[in-house]
Amino acid sequence: MIRVLLVDDETLVRQGIRLVLESVDDITVVGEAADGSGIGHLVRLHRPDVVVIDVNMPRVDGLTAIRGMAQMPGRPRVVMLTAHALDDHLYAALSAGADGFILKDIAPQELIAAIRTVVAGDALISPAMTRGLIERYTHSTSARGGQARERIRFLTPGQRYLLALIAHGMSNARIGQSLGMTESRVKGEVSHLLRVLELSNRVQAATLACTAGLLDQPLGPPPRTA
Repeated sequence: MIRVLLVDDETLVRQGIRLVLESVDDITVVGEAADGSGIGHLVRLHRPDVVVIDVNMPRVDGLTAIRGMAQMPGRPRVVMLTAHALDDHLYAALSAGADGFILKDIAPQELIAAIRTVVAGDALISPAMTRGLIERYTHSTSARGGQARERIRFLTPGQRYLLALIAHGMSNARIGQSLGMTESRVKGEVSHLLRVLELSNRVQAATLACTAGLLDQPLGPPPRTA
């Protein structure tokens, strides 16, 4: 059973999300809060697998809350909600360690799928937000792009290709199909790549790939060494 903690200042939104998530057999909502204050206590009390949290809230917002959870042992996965496709907090949230960043207007089944995705160890951004991420952060400054390209310069062709696949939003299963690997081997390769790049999760990897311009290039076939 996937245990979810909801954090949103709008009571109606929390109730709606609870109804959606508890309509399936493998998800239960174990707690709710109207802002990010006391998030550490709530996580220790309810032991959620996933925290679904709004970005913009009074008192303690979602971004401040996720930063406060960063050093918690056994930190739950974090899915951040926003009402805006070009949210100004997107890059900061990803850098702080959010595992997912999705729009509030997604379909119920997409929200359920998002919860299952992050629990499985994958990460996601709403497609509309991915386009915004590329437009606003890949091309925002030449300095940022240059720094990102320098970080990936020492990757092998296979690692660069894997990074591009992650940035395209592929799951481990789909990456395995593309590269002719088992899913367990893909997980190991992704974990190694994150360690090499000193990143916390796949969303940060996708952000780096976007900023470095990997999505501006045709994906092409996998290199022989992948």
